[in-house]
Amino acid sequence: MKSFLVLGVLFLSTSFISAQETTVKPQADQEIINSNLNKSNYTISVGVNVIDNGRSKLPFNAEAMAFKTPFFIAVERRFESKWSVVLGASTNRLIVGSEEKCYVSIDTGGQFYFGDYIFNTEKIEMYAGLGLGRYFLENNGNNTLNIIGGGRYWFSDHFGVNIQGNGKVGLSPINDSIRNLFQYNLGVVWRN
Repeated sequence: MKSFLVLGVLFLSTSFISAQETTVKPQADQEIINSNLNKSNYTISVGVNVIDNGRSKLPFNAEAMAFKTPFFIAVERRFESKWSVVLGASTNRLIVGSEEKCYVSIDTGGQFYFGDYIFNTEKIEMYAGLGLGRYFLENNGNNTLNIIGGGRYWFSDHFGVNIQGNGKVGLSPINDSIRNLFQYNLGVVWRN
């Protein structure tokens, strides 16, 4: 329960502090101010996920991937720089040993957008980041260090499609049932 509180406080405090920052520009920079006001600050992503819990030594082995109640949601706060913070939750059902268990995770992280350095368009965004999380397998859980990578394609000003990969590395004390896992998300994203 303390992990939920810490993750929530971290996300909200960062959002509120950055929202309080205001700058006063001279009249000559009026166009810059207007373009910054039209920029999106928040995004919400929803969709499905597939989880590889490491039961196979081969990557992307369809037999080792879980796709039962595969839901995820994420809220992201973008800054005027290329950085953002994200808070997300996901569910699925994993086979651990011979049992199928309910999986729920809460994750937070920081992401850096680098798509401008590769593509000459605003429709494509790519990002990489690091974060922390906690997953629960019914009554047992584990803390994780998350390595995040993904991309977005905006087909309108407010809607796009998002694809993301998360490598979740177990932190001490390690849950012996699942040490590390990979989660792949596919969903739609909305921005204000």
